[in-house]
Amino acid sequence: MGAVDRIAELMKAMHEREIAEMLEYAEFLLAKRGRDKAAEAWATLDKYAGRYDGGKWRREELYNRTGLR
Repeated sequence: MGAVDRIAELMKAMHEREIAEMLEYAEFLLAKRGRDKAAEAWATLDKYAGRYDGGKWRREELYNRTGLR
């Protein structure tokens, strides 16, 4: 019996209030997963913080960097 089947069996024996509580917890876990992914994305951006000075880019300078040729 898999986890989904086991949960379905348990829910048959529960009251509506308890099922609502399980649903709320499942939604919390999904939201937490989304927050963890967002934190990981921000951590990636934090590695490059301060490298852009806000000035305009000059196309010629972008292509004349060492290592591109």
